[in-house]
This record gives sequence, structure tokens and C-alpha cells, in this order.
Amino acid sequence: MIGSVPEKIHIESNNQFTASFVYMRTIQRITIIADSHLGAKKGDVDQMIRFIRSLNPQEDELLFLGDLFHIWAGPEKYHTPEVTSFLKALQCFREAEGRVHLNVGNRDIFFPERLEGDSRQKLPFTSVTREFISFELQGKKLMAIHGDTVNSQDLKYLRWRKLVRSPWFRAAFNLAPNAWVKKTMFDLEKKLKQTNVDFRQAFPLEEWKKFLQRVNEQYTPDLLLIGHFHPHDPIITSHEKMKGIVIPDWYRDRSYLTINQNLEYQHHKFEA
Repeated sequence: MIGSVPEKIHIESNNQFTASFVYMRTIQRITIIADSHLGAKKGDVDQMIRFIRSLNPQEDELLFLGDLFHIWAGPEKYHTPEVTSFLKALQCFREAEGRVHLNVGNRDIFFPERLEGDSRQKLPFTSVTREFISFELQGKKLMAIHGDTVNSQDLKYLRWRKLVRSPWFRAAFNLAPNAWVKKTMFDLEKKLKQTNVDFRQAFPLEEWKKFLQRVNEQYTPDLLLIGHFHPHDPIITSHEKMKGIVIPDWYRDRSYLTINQNLEYQHHKFEA
């Protein structure tokens, strides 16, 4: 069984990376979904809700590895009806003692560093992390991050990322009328498509290898997971004793990954 110690979360930082460590209750597996881009296709939110209802809250720890919606913002005033219905399904999963984690991607904006106060009431996640999230499983360490900072050569995108995560950018949104906000959200999505169009033509394997090396030097995890790059099949790369996996996206064919207590993974496709 996975971890039997009490739940707790703490933050560990260094000059390169920040990680949130989550010690889990006893469960059977972690289910990881990357890049679902909900709202981009007709009926895709309903498909995801059906998938969540197919899980056993007593056995499945659920991790969304970024870009949950095609573009969305954390605060309730920005939620569309689709976001609201999805969050209600997550709330039902939580009420059945399920645990759900969100690691923020490039299309998830205005999320807090930690869930506190009002944000904890409005967002039915066990945890929200903007950098690494890490789980301790039977003495082994699993780390995960969305992956949009892997490619250090994608300077145009990294500048865009810094802009949309800045406090003053959020402050401008908070002061704006809702009609302007909705229009701007769609404009942001269009601009986001163009920021890294050249770098999305091929997977940056050498940058990925450098990223694995840096993570291994700082944290020495046993397994590292990322999304963001939308491969058709898992990309598996080893560095010393660590293994890194780039997860296929849910958006294309409802792909997801499960990890058991021995850090063994399986690639699945949900048949809606």
C-alpha cells in the first residue's frame, strides 16, 4: 500500500526549483491527467466528469498536470458554466474522501501559491502547486510538474509566462469589467498559441535531458513526470537512477497515466 503517514504538505526551495511535498494516505494508485484543455471540444467536460465518476475515491489519488481547461482562471468570478459544472464533480469526489491535486500549467492563470481562506472554499482541490509537486511512496519519491519551463531556449514563451504570472497583471484583471475579462481571456489564448509555435514542432530532447540532470542534482527523485508537449505515446528517458516520463495528453484521445505503489506506470485511454 502507498504511504501510511498522516497527510502533510511542506515547501522546499533552492536557487533553481521549488517543490511542494505531499505525504499521502493509504491508497492504491495515482491517476495523472495532463493537458486536457477542457472547453476546446464539444462535450469534453461531460467526458471528463464521467471519467472522474468512474474512479474509486478510496483508491485513486487524482493529479491534473496542468492545462486543465483550454484557458481559465482560478477566481470564481472568472468561471464559466463549464468550469462550474466540472468543479462540482470534483467536489463530489472530494466529499467521498477522494483527493485531487492541480499542478498549474500555462493555461491555468491566477492561481494562488497555496489554497487558503476563500480560495480553499471555492476550489475543490486538495492542493494547488505552481512549481513541482512531489509524493513520497513507500520511501520512493515521485515528482511532477507541467513542463512548460523545460525548454530554456523558448525565450518568447518564457517572457509571456512571466508576464501573465505577475501580480500587476492579475491586478489589472481584477479591476476590469467581466465583459472585457472574457474577451481578453480568448485573446490570451490566441497569443499563447503563437508564443511557442516554432518550439512545438519537435520535442526538445536535449533540453529535456538537461532538465532531468538539474532535477536529479537538486532532488534525486526516483520518477519525474511532465506534460505540456502532447506526445502520442509516453517519452521515457533515464538519468542515472531516475526515470523521466513525458505524458501523452488527454485532449487528443483521453490518455492518462496511473502509477502504483512501486512507481510502475501504465498508459491508458478512457473509453467514454
